[in-house]
Amino acid sequence: MNHPQIAIFARSAKEDTPYLRSIEGQKSLLGRTMHDIAFDAIHDELVVTSPLAQAILSFRGAANGEEAPLRAIQGDKTQIKGVGATGKVSIDPIHNEIFLASPDQAILVFDRMANGNVAPKRILSGPDTQLSLGEQREGGGNVPCIRIDPIHNLLLVPVGGYGGGKVLIFDRTASGNTPPKAVIQGPVRMGNQFEIYAPKLRLITHTRNNIEIWKIPESGVSTEAPLKIPAPLGRQSGDIGIVLDPLHKEVIIATAAGNNIMTFSVPEVFDDWPAGGPLTSAAPVR
Repeated sequence: MNHPQIAIFARSAKEDTPYLRSIEGQKSLLGRTMHDIAFDAIHDELVVTSPLAQAILSFRGAANGEEAPLRAIQGDKTQIKGVGATGKVSIDPIHNEIFLASPDQAILVFDRMANGNVAPKRILSGPDTQLSLGEQREGGGNVPCIRIDPIHNLLLVPVGGYGGGKVLIFDRTASGNTPPKAVIQGPVRMGNQFEIYAPKLRLITHTRNNIEIWKIPESGVSTEAPLKIPAPLGRQSGDIGIVLDPLHKEVIIATAAGNNIMTFSVPEVFDDWPAGGPLTSAAPVR
């Protein structure tokens, strides 16, 4: 059984480097089946779901050891259920909101400072949304990752089975049975997670040994193919998470079979693209 823990490493850590600190223990309420984590750089907080506690937990960015969360959204009013708590979480620190994707085919939105047994401030759900957020079953469901663009006020949700065949794009404040305002028509194979670089309206994912960069439309249906940059992870090693480091122009990918974290230098994610400019492989820097 995995030890429930959030480990924090130095950005420049390499092979066999011990972590700097960790959040763990009974008081943390962490469970071993955490499926997503979000970092709020503005308020220096970590947000994670806890399936066993059926909760959304917020920790100090500097939390260490057996430390209790700052806040826990938990209870029947939240509409977070056992399996639903394994859903993917995203945070919008600019508008102070937390988003949770649930296999109940709903996206629940909470105030960032919500604590205790509180109802969502709004819910996006219904047939017109075209949401397909995995099946609710014992042991968890295949709930897709969701991400927020706080600059252009967009909510991005992949649908269409594992990896997502397309990406639905909603207004950030959409609620009820609201259809998407735009669609990226793929197939968009997400790997396990994706990120967005809001200043350039770009969606970044890793799949089949490539980092893929998709343009995000603000309306209509986009069928434009992504920019692909080779970034192999090694034999039989699929991705289980991806994060962007705009300051250093790096893409950080956690792998499954490889059980490691690889950092690639990919300025194409963050810079303007030269017309017809050649692309090179994204060699790992760590």
